[in-house]
Amino acid sequence: MSDTDKSLSEMDHLEDLFAAARSTPAQLPDSLQATLLADAEQVQATRARAKNTAVASETGRVLSSRKKLSRQLWRQFVSAVGGWPALGGLVAASLSGLWIGLAPPSFLPDPIESFASYSSGSQVLSDLDYDVSFLLSDEVFE
Repeated sequence: MSDTDKSLSEMDHLEDLFAAARSTPAQLPDSLQATLLADAEQVQATRARAKNTAVASETGRVLSSRKKLSRQLWRQFVSAVGGWPALGGLVAASLSGLWIGLAPPSFLPDPIESFASYSSGSQVLSDLDYDVSFLLSDEVFE
């Protein structure tokens, strides 16, 4: 029991010390406060100068040059696609599609031959097995 009584008396003693510390607010020495404020003003002035310099350099640049603008757009496009590896894959797929379209394999219809055969309007309907009289009949519109 003596241990708990001793710890309670120490707690009361600590509470008295904390109450005394709370009752008197801490004051900064005037020299320390002046040094802190001078340092803060210097940091604010340095940041303001840096910001003004950055704004002046941005407005000083001329982006009317087509070369600079095209480079910037190209870089944005490459990054939007996913970088150079993705752009390489996109180019390869595009060229493969173009080649298959111009020289299709034997099991696909040739678009150039199809276009040549459909050059006249009457052949278009006959090749597609449409009967003009059926298309113009009244049964279609009912």
